[in-house]
Amino acid sequence: MKLKLGRFTSTFSAEYEQVLVDHIKDLSNRCMPLMKKEFLKLAYDLAEVMKIPHRFNKEKGSAGKHFYYDFMKRHSDISLRAPESTSMMRAVGFNKPQVDLFYDNLEKLMKQYKFTPSRIYNCDETGVSCVHKHQKVLAPKAIRQVGKLTSAERGKNITVLFCMSANGHYIPPFFVFPRQRMNERLMVNAPAESIGVAQPKGWMNSDFFLQYLRIFVKHTQPTKENPVLLLMDGHCSHKTLAVINFCRENHIHLMSSPPHTTHKLQPLDRTFMKPFKDAYSQRCDLWIRTNAGCRITDYDIAGLVKEAFIKVARLDIAVSGFKCTGIHPFDRHLFSDLDYLAADMTNIPLEQTETSSNALNNEQAVVISNIIIEEQMKESEQSISEPITTSPKPSTSTAPDLVQIIHNLSPLPDAAKTRTAARKRKSERSEILTSSPYKKVAEEKENEKNMKDKKKEIKSKFKVAMGGKGKQTKRIKTKGKSVDKGKEATNVRPKGKKGSEVEPLTETSNTNITICVVCLEDTDEDWIQCSSCRGWVHEACADIPECGDGFICDRCRLF
Repeated sequence: MKLKLGRFTSTFSAEYEQVLVDHIKDLSNRCMPLMKKEFLKLAYDLAEVMKIPHRFNKEKGSAGKHFYYDFMKRHSDISLRAPESTSMMRAVGFNKPQVDLFYDNLEKLMKQYKFTPSRIYNCDETGVSCVHKHQKVLAPKAIRQVGKLTSAERGKNITVLFCMSANGHYIPPFFVFPRQRMNERLMVNAPAESIGVAQPKGWMNSDFFLQYLRIFVKHTQPTKENPVLLLMDGHCSHKTLAVINFCRENHIHLMSSPPHTTHKLQPLDRTFMKPFKDAYSQRCDLWIRTNAGCRITDYDIAGLVKEAFIKVARLDIAVSGFKCTGIHPFDRHLFSDLDYLAADMTNIPLEQTETSSNALNNEQAVVISNIIIEEQMKESEQSISEPITTSPKPSTSTAPDLVQIIHNLSPLPDAAKTRTAARKRKSERSEILTSSPYKKVAEEKENEKNMKDKKKEIKSKFKVAMGGKGKQTKRIKTKGKSVDKGKEATNVRPKGKKGSEVEPLTETSNTNITICVVCLEDTDEDWIQCSSCRGWVHEACADIPECGDGFICDRCRLF
């Protein structure tokens, strides 16, 4: 028997504390860790529910600092840390079904074409700016705030597209400058054979990506016997019909990664981008120190990117990037269940059946906790007059119930119930973009886009025929004529014979002409006004016997 010194002992037994430790680790793996105050409140609530004697502060409803320090000392595998911000979409997007589909597509292509490391490439965009990020510097302790010069308070974002293979081959980068027109001076001191283009916002689009693919073909030389696999994210500029047809003609197999998973599945994001950004910031610091009193402009970006690119474009970075993502060597079991825990809160089971072994609801948990409390009170009736300094050890039968009680006090995140409704927009996933099924989907999208463009063109012609939307004067509907509101009967549109030609409306014309939005003619007939666009239609063109309320013309129904 182990002797205890002093009259104070720990509030919870080892079994109780182990349940608390497991709960802390579980929430941390789900990217929703407990704060210090939340943990102390959980310890207080657990002691109150389990009727464990304690010395916690009942006014604040929280455990004290002495309990916290003793608990942290007994469990050295837990520490108080500052968390990094993790996007909700990234945490939820990296789930097992999506990742399994990615590896299924990759395995299918690898078995069919047997790609070697020199024929597997990954491309991705990143942004650089003339306002770089600072690293830690040396400065006196007495100074409260340490400053460091930058070129401006806020800089423009310049897109740079990088591409590397699994054996360490790098394609020259592709620059997209936020300008209206391209200037050759922007590419001074740029990496050899790199290309620069201009776009008002500095964004990548399908035309620029198609232009980059031509450079990619020049450097990789894909053939039917020796094709190339290109991995990339699912950005819309990478999935147009023109891009797919070009890749199919040049023996390039495109494959997209699931949305919001590039931080795990993209080699460039895993091993290249962070060293490149650090090297770029170092070069910017050196440039400002060397060129005192000068600012970094868009004309200096290409040279700074070249210096950072030369430093970072190494063989070991490329090889480790494809290895840590399980692409080459192929390893679909690289990620464990802990990696998918953050997305577990939104997982919806295929079949939600209620059995006796399912998780208990809140009412059942309350009943079980009351039973446990009654049993503990019966056990302590004999020694109720003596102070109890230790908590009862939970037996093997009550351990699962204790876990459920803790989950009731500090519930695990679960958003599956809010996601059971059907989504309005179909979620993206990993696709083989050059496959025939996806090509058909791209063709359908292209046809839909062309139809929308035609509708817009027809709509603009209607506006021109009507004199411009919003420029029509409000008219009072009368039988056989249209009169401007607030004007005399002399402004009634001129009558004419059916089918007679009417002089078109011009800016110098003072006569109000009403044009039918269906036949685009001005004839003396009975009229009816559309309740949506406020345009006028012949009753004969509207195909109704007489004027009625709530009429909507064919043009509004179409659009």
